Amino acid sequence: EVIHNLLHWGMWVAKELNLDGVRLDAIKHMRDTFVKQFLETVRASRESTFYAVGEYWNGDFDSLEAYLNVVGREIDLFDVPLHYKMYHASQKGRDFDLTGFTEGSLVERYPANAVTFVDNHDSQRGSSLESQIKDWFKPLAYGMILLMKEGYPCIFYGDYYGIGGEQSPHRAVLDILLDARRKYAYGEQDNYFDHPNTAGFVRRGDAEHPGSGLALLVSNGEDGEKTMFVGKERRGERWREITGCVAEETTIGDDGRAAFTVPGGKLAVWVRK
Repeated sequence: EVIHNLLHWGMWVAKELNLDGVRLDAIKHMRDTFVKQFLETVRASRESTFYAVGEYWNGDFDSLEAYLNVVGREIDLFDVPLHYKMYHASQKGRDFDLTGFTEGSLVERYPANAVTFVDNHDSQRGSSLESQIKDWFKPLAYGMILLMKEGYPCIFYGDYYGIGGEQSPHRAVLDILLDARRKYAYGEQDNYFDHPNTAGFVRRGDAEHPGSGLALLVSNGEDGEKTMFVGKERRGERWREITGCVAEETTIGDDGRAAFTVPGGKLAVWVRK
């Protein structure tokens, strides 16, 4: 009887509100076969593209992988393992090794099912799941999830609009990153997570978005520099940093490489001038 009513009201609310998708809360406390049944039923009454993301709060990758396999990957999951990587990185500072930063995360192994996030309402100070990312690391974390190729990034309301009537200190940089995502974050991605304190990636850009492509660097230690390949077809181009942390430009060499810099404890986003 309970299952019958949940299926009925699931179909009703999806139709009544003309929903494109849902977020299912605390799904580890529900029978996994029911979640699969619920989504199949709602999608049969709506469209097969009806979206669903589940909050399965567990930092253990194997547990999330097992769940995805049981439900036939019919639902996406919040990338809690990646969140905890960010949390520990913000706590440890330069003592956290950025090498292989996404290893053991959903976005690395199941990118089509990974909803990446930095913080949410449950991770806030005083919560039973307290794991709030320190403010200094949030721009770095958002830079990575908003500009990387894989995953579906999600911005926490409080990080953009503020909490308790106080303005968020992150809104300005989030606006820059969102604009960069729209304009430049296209094409294949080459990772440079090969240094414990200075890491990043390159997005190559594509023909459908003229001028697209970017280079991202983050540092959790001292000022950093990394030579990265952006493509031989870009030789001679001048690139600039758009968050305002680096004033000097860089020039792409004949080999398609350039030296990109980032101040200590910051993120730098480089694009064609």
